[in-house]
Amino acid sequence: MVTNEARILNQTIKDSEEYNRYQQAMHKVKENQELYQAMNIFRRRNYELQSYDDGVNRYQEIHNLALEYEKVLRNPLVNEFLIAEQMISRKLEEVYEAIVEDLEFDYSYME
Repeated sequence: MVTNEARILNQTIKDSEEYNRYQQAMHKVKENQELYQAMNIFRRRNYELQSYDDGVNRYQEIHNLALEYEKVLRNPLVNEFLIAEQMISRKLEEVYEAIVEDLEFDYSYME
């Protein structure tokens, strides 16, 4: 039952405006492999900077990264992709939150 509902949810996501916008934007950027590779280097480095959890404010490093990749980030195809990626990521976050709402799990063993 739950697996079947998950498959239905999967198809609903695939049919969504956000997912389709993301897919279209990705395909457009991929048409230019050099641009796609540069964008992915930026995305990887940005993710790594934002994923550090050592209490340090990485604002300046992220700002410097954006300056370094300014030409790539100003490309309309990259801009559209990053916006679409953010939109689908937020939508998936909302879906996940709705799925786990009011579910209780015991994580006391992690303390």
